[in-house]
Amino acid sequence: MWEEAWRAAEGVDRPFLEGLVQLACGLHLRTRRGGQRGAEHLIAQALVTLDDYQPETHGVNVTTLIAEVGAYLDRIRTAKRPHRLLDALGLPRIRA
Repeated sequence: MWEEAWRAAEGVDRPFLEGLVQLACGLHLRTRRGGQRGAEHLIAQALVTLDDYQPETHGVNVTTLIAEVGAYLDRIRTAKRPHRLLDALGLPRIRA
């Protein structure tokens, strides 16, 4: 869903949607495929991309999202090895 919207978007919305796609891909890679380095890279890129859209964009509380994603990234970097259940329990949420 996010990827289709990102591909079709133009202007200032495109990078915002790109950040959401990067985040979704990184979380999927970590929780479903057990990826470490690729997941860290995508999630870190999402944080950089979304930073310009604080505090809120399109009803998304970007400031809170960045804080939660940053904490999640710190946790997975510390854990080193993927753990599907623990990784899934700590997933950040997109909030309005």
